Amino acid sequence: MTLSSQNIDKIRQFFSTRPVKKAYLFGSYSRNEAEEYSDVDILVELDYTKNIGMQFFTYSEELGSLLKKKVDVVSYAGISKYVKPFVDKDKVLIYER
Repeated sequence: MTLSSQNIDKIRQFFSTRPVKKAYLFGSYSRNEAEEYSDVDILVELDYTKNIGMQFFTYSEELGSLLKKKVDVVSYAGISKYVKPFVDKDKVLIYER
């Protein structure tokens, strides 16, 4: 299962108004292995020249409401160096400022 183009557009529109440079799908949706109840994993590169504040912590919930799915948003700077190679292998660019 893949994300619909409408959902990709919703994600792009969402990030266009936030301090995000790039957003990637990773995990089951990027590998076309997602099932009906799979969560959507999104990796973001934040723009630290902008005021980020606490808003980053609401991205998962807000996107979940938009997509009607569980969404996990993680920052590239915040993931373990041991996990990064696996994420990098799967990631698919879906948004770039």
